Amino acid sequence: MKTVNFGIDLGTTNSMIACYQNGNLEVFKNPLGLKATLASAVAYRKNRTLIGDKAREFSERDPLNVFTCFKRKMGTSDRYWVPNRDAEVSPIDLSSQILMELKNFIHTGEKPSEVVVTIPASFDTIQSNATKLAGEKAGFKEVHLLQEPIAASLAFANRQQLDLSAEKRWLVYDFGGGTFDVALLKIDDREIDVLDNAGDNFLGGLDIDNTLVEQVLIPVLEKALGVPNLWEECRKKEGKYKTLYYELLYKAEEAKKELSVFDKVEIELEYDDEDVYETVEISRDQFNQLIRPLVQRTLEFTKSLLMTNGLTADSIDRILLVGGTTMIPYVKTCLENEFGIALGTEVDPTEAVGIGAAYFAGTKPKKHTEDTAESQHAALAKAQEFELVYERSSRDEEELIHLTAQGDFNGFYRIKRRDGGFDTGSVAFSKEAFVYVDLLQGELNTFELLITDADQQEVFKHGAIIINQGKYQVKGQVLPIDICLEIDDLTHGVTRLEPIFAKNSLLPLKRMVYKTLSKSILKDSDDSLRINIVEGSSVGLPSSGLTIGFVEISGKALKADLIKGTDIELEITLSESRDLKVDVYLNFTEQEFKNNFTPSERYLEKSELDRDLGACIYKLEQELNMHEDNYEFLAKIKHIKDELIELQIALTLAPDDDVSDTKYSIDNQKRKLMNDFDLLTRQRALNDDLTEYRWVKASVQAELNEEANESYRHQFEKIIADEKTVLNSGNKYLIKAKVKEMESLLGTLFNADDRNFIDVFINYKMNSEQFTDSIKADRMFEEGDRALEQQDYRRLKSVVYQLFSLLPREDKDKSTLRKSDQTGLQ
Repeated sequence: MKTVNFGIDLGTTNSMIACYQNGNLEVFKNPLGLKATLASAVAYRKNRTLIGDKAREFSERDPLNVFTCFKRKMGTSDRYWVPNRDAEVSPIDLSSQILMELKNFIHTGEKPSEVVVTIPASFDTIQSNATKLAGEKAGFKEVHLLQEPIAASLAFANRQQLDLSAEKRWLVYDFGGGTFDVALLKIDDREIDVLDNAGDNFLGGLDIDNTLVEQVLIPVLEKALGVPNLWEECRKKEGKYKTLYYELLYKAEEAKKELSVFDKVEIELEYDDEDVYETVEISRDQFNQLIRPLVQRTLEFTKSLLMTNGLTADSIDRILLVGGTTMIPYVKTCLENEFGIALGTEVDPTEAVGIGAAYFAGTKPKKHTEDTAESQHAALAKAQEFELVYERSSRDEEELIHLTAQGDFNGFYRIKRRDGGFDTGSVAFSKEAFVYVDLLQGELNTFELLITDADQQEVFKHGAIIINQGKYQVKGQVLPIDICLEIDDLTHGVTRLEPIFAKNSLLPLKRMVYKTLSKSILKDSDDSLRINIVEGSSVGLPSSGLTIGFVEISGKALKADLIKGTDIELEITLSESRDLKVDVYLNFTEQEFKNNFTPSERYLEKSELDRDLGACIYKLEQELNMHEDNYEFLAKIKHIKDELIELQIALTLAPDDDVSDTKYSIDNQKRKLMNDFDLLTRQRALNDDLTEYRWVKASVQAELNEEANESYRHQFEKIIADEKTVLNSGNKYLIKAKVKEMESLLGTLFNADDRNFIDVFINYKMNSEQFTDSIKADRMFEEGDRALEQQDYRRLKSVVYQLFSLLPREDKDKSTLRKSDQTGLQ
């Protein structure tokens, strides 16, 4: 079976392409200038399109026709206007131009039909789909996505020829041009395993450039031009200073690079329209202070990742530096001071991701191949089935292949290496065989297996047993965030998220989910069943997540009525590149609905974001008013509220036609802050639920000590059987369900002894004003007094029940989920 071999780092600032084939790694260089990287820039001239460094050179001369940093807007609905072409282009269009140019770097052999393209680990599904679409527009038949921290770890592990005798833990600190990722890895003598990751899609070198422009360059020009709001004015799509923003960004980026080498730099500022010329000198110390808050945010992500996994800096053996922004001396100094861990710089931080992508591609089987015989995993299988077990990666000179026949079999096997250097010949076997095969060092070894029956007739063939010798591979790619199903919580009158695939699960994933209808949907009606697949924390609110797949089945599509309480089946599949497939089967009507989802754009209006921020701030204000006694809790809530207000102010100041990615950055920060808020309030609510559970459990235990009925003890033991798992789950719905189970048992125990109703009766009598019918209540009190006097507790119990029916009813509609808001699933 052929492998993909080609890997591409599609970066915010720079991109590159490399190939790993037959044990050899090749980084392709730009024919012009022989650089390993290509600037991620596209310039549209009157009669031609320039890509790379040549395009970037026009950033000062013709900034409105030059486009960079478009990776930050992948997965959005934003478009760029090209004056020289009188047309719009999307981030996907621009990315496809970069990918096509990288193909031109390949100077030998055929151009690849499949490729591995890297993405930030924190990319959501929509951004991932947009990246795949860019690859398809560039002419690739198949685009395999790989998370950047995984690619970088492969580059470090394979370039250093590691010989580990014990398991190690690494951190990949990936501070690139547009994004930040930090990943926790486990590495041993065979493979790399990703344990967890975190990051921010709007935290990178571009933010440093913007900070330098806003806080250093703009104030000088504001004074010279006499324009008080120049920062807002120059970011307007249509305005007097619309070219200035791009010119200043270019100068800031160049100054940033120089300050990594020199102690100070002088920036020349010109605005020819008003004959303005100014110079600004900035020292490295000033620059370090300027970028300190941004670097601090990356450190907080890193510390939080360690804390979440119960680790300290002492548990980490090395921090691998990835991304051009890590070349800033201050970033390295901060990491060393904060963690005291050795920094891995053995591989160029700007090339690590591309090199790792090639290593991954070199062992990735192609999905499309013209060689039909090779593409079949098992080319021929008659009645007999066979199972193969072997290590995909090995650092030994030989490896074991375990062959098992399922059922009775007598025949022969033959295993030979594709190059002919190893061949077992035809060997007799029946139930199982253990075969040690020789491996070519540092290469991808492909073996072919042929099984014949006793008459030497072929019964099974496997043409692609691939073992990677001497190079590290990853155990697999992990899911960066929970994938959930929105369902109705009729008890609390809301919808909530139920996890389908948990964060850090190994891709690809597949699961069959069985749900019950929470409402009836009549045939030919306008009512519908809504299946909403959400990417977001399973313990968060549905609104805090991102919809990646939505299926609506209207009553008009039904063959018969769907009755509340009937079951439906959902088969949900997520590929390694996060393609989502949802199959819905309605048992009652015997109907099946198949859906594939690859959303590549999301729409975000400034007005909608402003309303959302206002709603979030109002929600926090309500929380502040509810908990006036808990000062520590209030301080944390107030801090989140203040940061949301700052975001709202920044959004208000931003122009409606803002050319920067400000609104997406604000939306990203808003989501993180609301997740922090959810975590705070959820933990408080969990503590209340846990306290309630323990109280009810203690009450049940007290009753059981006096009650000898073994059936009650059996019920109690059944409830607490999975107590530890439920209480440690952090899932408030599971804990509340456990509380209800225990309360139900307590109620059963209470009802079993009629004497328990004495205190209830006395309490009712002391609060007689609460009953809706006072005359009837007085008659009940008289009857209850007689029952007490005669010690007729069964009769007293009946009186209590009648009194209970006279209590005012609560407005049950307050917590009822409106039918129009229901998903139809529970």
